[in-house]
Amino acid sequence: MNYLLALHFLKGLTNRQKKTLFYSEEWKRHGPEFAISAVLKKMIDGTSNWDNALLCMNEELVIIQNEGITLLTFDMQEFPELLRQIPDPPMALFGRGTWDNRKVPLAIVGTRKPSSYGLHHTKMIVRDLSKYPVNILSGLAFGIDACAHEASLDCGATTHAFVAGGLHKLSPKRNEKLAISMVNNGGGFFTEQSFYKESLRNFFPVRNRLIAGAALSTLVIEAAAKSGALITANQAFTYNREVYALPGALFQPNSLGPNLLIEQLIARPVVQLETFPSTFYPLWIENTQKIDLSTSIEGRLIREFPHGRIVDSSYLKTKLNSSNTQIFKGLKILVDLGLLDRVGPHRYCRKTVSN
Repeated sequence: MNYLLALHFLKGLTNRQKKTLFYSEEWKRHGPEFAISAVLKKMIDGTSNWDNALLCMNEELVIIQNEGITLLTFDMQEFPELLRQIPDPPMALFGRGTWDNRKVPLAIVGTRKPSSYGLHHTKMIVRDLSKYPVNILSGLAFGIDACAHEASLDCGATTHAFVAGGLHKLSPKRNEKLAISMVNNGGGFFTEQSFYKESLRNFFPVRNRLIAGAALSTLVIEAAAKSGALITANQAFTYNREVYALPGALFQPNSLGPNLLIEQLIARPVVQLETFPSTFYPLWIENTQKIDLSTSIEGRLIREFPHGRIVDSSYLKTKLNSSNTQIFKGLKILVDLGLLDRVGPHRYCRKTVSN
């Protein structure tokens, strides 16, 4: 039985609680059936909720098989690695296409009604990033989202979308061809909603956390002060991910969102497009593939990892007096360099030959 898919549909537990359950000693020592049963006993209507979850699981498995849907559960290697690390990940994703954790994901989000300034800079940023193994994430909406996806396809870069509703009917319908092109070019689109779920208004902020959580960083191009793009940016900031924003003219309404993020020190301004790839991901430095480990945050981090020692990221934040964002990004780069292994939630160790 697919316990994680059933757990995904279980009502009465939050995503945060489900993740805690998955990493619990009960799950590790005795298996999912024992761990879930123990939790159900403590829940009001636990048995009936589990029966309903099993019913949903079985119905969805039939649809997955008939429709050729990609199912990614939380324990699978193909599940988005950075999404796995947020406090409240889904236990399952449903989609079309594949996910490649070897590509470095950047979310690009913005208004549905962009200016020529916003569209131009989106295309230029994606063009410069496409030289590297990047995965451009967005939400398949009109405007900046669609521009980011289309520019990625034009440049040969991988691109993925997270959508708010089920896969039965994509929203907006006009972007269905774009979504299919994304799948045909090595990307895809995913959701945590069951197949027939409509794209309800309250699902969009929930979806935005998937975009923020699956990305190493989030870039806001143009957006109003109150918008989905700002929700995504603030969620990314909450997850200790870096946020970038394209500054704009003060008299432009859609520059207010990015400018506010910069003013509030939530986002770093993007003012030099040619240096943005290496700012976003320091391994992408022109003419060299080396980071100066004597002065960088990565160098300070690696010195805290004698062989055989497992270190928690919270300890590193206190020891190095650095922000969560700096620690997270530095650890990600050291893992990608093959110097560290991630051995549990927020826990890392020095990589050895036996790893």
